[in-house]
Amino acid sequence: MQGPIMNSVRLGTIALAALALGAAPAKAQFVHFGLSGGITFPSADQSDAQNKGYNGGVLLGFKAPLMPVGLRVDASLHHFSGKDVNVGGTTFNASTNLWMSTADVTFDAPLPLPIKPYILGGVGYYGAITTVNGVPGSSSDKNFGINGGLGVQFTRLFVEARWHRINGDGGSSTIMPLSVGFIF
Repeated sequence: MQGPIMNSVRLGTIALAALALGAAPAKAQFVHFGLSGGITFPSADQSDAQNKGYNGGVLLGFKAPLMPVGLRVDASLHHFSGKDVNVGGTTFNASTNLWMSTADVTFDAPLPLPIKPYILGGVGYYGAITTVNGVPGSSSDKNFGINGGLGVQFTRLFVEARWHRINGDGGSSTIMPLSVGFIF
C-alpha cells in the first residue's frame, strides 16, 4: 500500500510545484498603471511669456520579469498661466494648456535595492491650446516631439524629471516636468 500512496504523494508534490512555478512568471510578468502630478517648467522663449505650470497624467507600463527594459505609454495635461507681456504698447497675457501622449522605452538599473533608479526616452504627440487675453482657443497647434528623463521608484511611489522637445513650424520648444506618482 505504501507504494501507490508514495507515488500519489510524489505526483501531487510534483503537480503542486509545477503549478506554483508555472504561476510565478505569470504573476511577475505584469502590466502596471499609474497616476502622476507635479510642476512643469517652461524654457527659452516660452519662459518669457509664461509662468511655471502644473501637470497631471496617467501611465501604462509593460515589463517582463527579470528584464531591465520595458515599454511605457503616458498621457498628461500641463497648464501654464501667462505673464503680462507688452508688445508695441499693448499688454498681452497668454495661458496655455498642453496635452501630450508619449511612448517610451524604460531601463531600470539592475540593483538589488528597494529604490530603483530608471531612465526613459521616446517619442510623443503634443497639442497646445493657447488663450490670449481671456479669449479661449485663440490658437491651437499639434506636433510631434521627443522626450527623455530619469526617475527613482520606491515600492509604489515614483519621482521623475523629464525633458520634452516639441517640434513646431517656427522652431521647437522645450518643457521640463517634475512629477511624483503612484503605481497600481
